[in-house]
Amino acid sequence: MPEPSPVTAPDTVSVWNSVGLAVNAASSDMPGADARRDIEGIADAGFDAVRLVVEWSEIEPVAGELEWSDTDSAVDAASARGLPILGVLTWAPTWAVPPNYALTAHPAPDGAEGFAGFASAAAARYRDRITAWEVWNEPNVAASFGPSADPQRYCALLSAASHAIRTASPTALVVAGPTSPAVDSVNDVSPATFVDALYRCAGPDTFDAVAMHPYSTPNLLSRPDAAWSSAHEIARVRAVMERRGDDGTRIWFTEFGAPTSAASPGVDEQRQSEILVDGITALHALPYAGPIFVFDFRDSMTGSPVPDYNYGLVRSDFTEKPALRSVLDLPR
Repeated sequence: MPEPSPVTAPDTVSVWNSVGLAVNAASSDMPGADARRDIEGIADAGFDAVRLVVEWSEIEPVAGELEWSDTDSAVDAASARGLPILGVLTWAPTWAVPPNYALTAHPAPDGAEGFAGFASAAAARYRDRITAWEVWNEPNVAASFGPSADPQRYCALLSAASHAIRTASPTALVVAGPTSPAVDSVNDVSPATFVDALYRCAGPDTFDAVAMHPYSTPNLLSRPDAAWSSAHEIARVRAVMERRGDDGTRIWFTEFGAPTSAASPGVDEQRQSEILVDGITALHALPYAGPIFVFDFRDSMTGSPVPDYNYGLVRSDFTEKPALRSVLDLPR
């Protein structure tokens, strides 16, 4: 009797090309959160993939002492349910930043070598479970790459981390750090300017996809009513990519959502649903769109005056907001 033919696992690019609608699980990283329950909820709802933050500052708060248990729990839960995982390597521990940046929110690390070492360790540990890696979160704004966004500095980080990831996990995809909505200023860099800098100082060989966070709240993404909007900036970023001869590369939209809170830019739950349906539909229509990740699956703290804690498709107690069913009913 002939030996059965081996089953070839789908390649990483094919897996991610098949992802239409994914979701963030940022609330699973809150103190006391049950990551496994969040992941179970995501899988049961029917999302195609999940985005998980892999925090350097939480895993290695003391140089050389790595504690993976919390991240392992989320990664294991997602893997057990067959969810492709986009891991976000981000946030530097205090020991890895210049002393004068120690009190800065989310400071950039002091050099790329230490971050690349962490990226290598993470990619090796999760080689068979995390198949795509984003290098930092929103590095084009000071709030996430303090004290001031610096494309040249980020390019060094991206280049070193990309090499480390591809050495440790050769089939993994490397996604350039996702841009936040911003205009060029003293401390922030607009998405198009930032992406153009990546092509100049890092080069397209360092990443497999560009990423953006095209927030539009309280407005609809498809109906920009100002000279600057995320919709306009997506077009500008794409123009940069085409000008650089990289029109075969996709843009991954790794966060898109609207907070249900009284404070600006919060909206009510019905408006959240409208913004998400409109935006996801508009993004899916782009021929160069990669996966779209809703932010977030669950509120970190429903009713908090902090808008960031109210982006969930479900409330803190896992009860559904109208947006959950609305986005899941969209064609993919």
